[in-house]
Amino acid sequence: MSLEFNGKSIQTDDEGYLLNMEDWSLDLMEYMAQNDGLTLTEDHILIINAVRDYFTEFATTPPIRGLIKYLKSTGHEDLSNSISLAKLFPDGAAKSAAKYAGLKKPIKCI
Repeated sequence: MSLEFNGKSIQTDDEGYLLNMEDWSLDLMEYMAQNDGLTLTEDHILIINAVRDYFTEFATTPPIRGLIKYLKSTGHEDLSNSISLAKLFPDGAAKSAAKYAGLKKPIKCI
């Protein structure tokens, strides 16, 4: 599949995850979220950046428990629980944040 963005065809899998991480940009992140009916707030972007940082550190996308633990360890305790994350990302925090971060779908997500 592909996504048309700024006159360019961006390759995605059948769920909308980027096939090439180098295609990711802040503008594309916003566009992808809007296409999914989600308006990104500062908290969304903080979570998305945390997922990107996690990937840089561990070379994998975080499962939800890993994301919560990572958020706690980086001082974001107000967001480091499943209820807060579910309110921000109703379709699943770990998989949605990974998608908007330009990463592959977390392995343990259904």
